Amino acid sequence: MASTTGRDAIEGMDELKDASELTPASEREKTREQEKADQHANTEGFESEEAFQDYLHAVAEDAPVEEIVVDVERAAAREELERQIEEVRYEINNLRARLHIIRHQAGSVVEENIRWADASARAQLGDHPWLKLSSAMAAAFLVGKALQRLPFGPFATALAPLILVVARERGR
Repeated sequence: MASTTGRDAIEGMDELKDASELTPASEREKTREQEKADQHANTEGFESEEAFQDYLHAVAEDAPVEEIVVDVERAAAREELERQIEEVRYEINNLRARLHIIRHQAGSVVEENIRWADASARAQLGDHPWLKLSSAMAAAFLVGKALQRLPFGPFATALAPLILVVARERGR
C-alpha cells in the first residue's frame, strides 16, 4: 500500500484549509440557524423559500405529464413483452426436449421392428433366412422367364375341345 500524504492522510475531511488562511469574522459570528438558512438557500440556488416555491409551480405547469404517462405505459408494455418472450423461450425449450425424446423413441421403434423382422424370418426359414428368401425369388424369376418361352398357343388350341366337352358334361 502506498504511503499517503496531505489530503489522503486525513480521512473524513473533504477539504483542508491551510493554517495560514484566516476565517473571516462574518463567518465566525453566524449562529446555527443562520448557517442552516444560508446552507438551504445556497444548496437550492434560490434566495428565499418563496422563490423556490415559485420555481416549483412554474416547473409543474410546464411538466410533460403525458410523456411521463406514455413512458410508464411503454415500460409496462415492454415488461409484458419481455415476460411473453421468456414464456415462448420456455415453451420452445420444452418442445425441443419433447422432440429429442420422440426422435429417440422413433429410433428405438425402428430398431425393434428390424429385430422383429429378422427374428420372424429366422423362425420361418431357419438359419440364413435372407439368403434363402433371395434364392426363392431368383428361382421364381427364372421359372417365369422359362414359361414365357414355351409355345402355349398350340397347347391351348388342342385342349380347347376337351375343355368344352368337360364343361358340357358338368352342366347337365
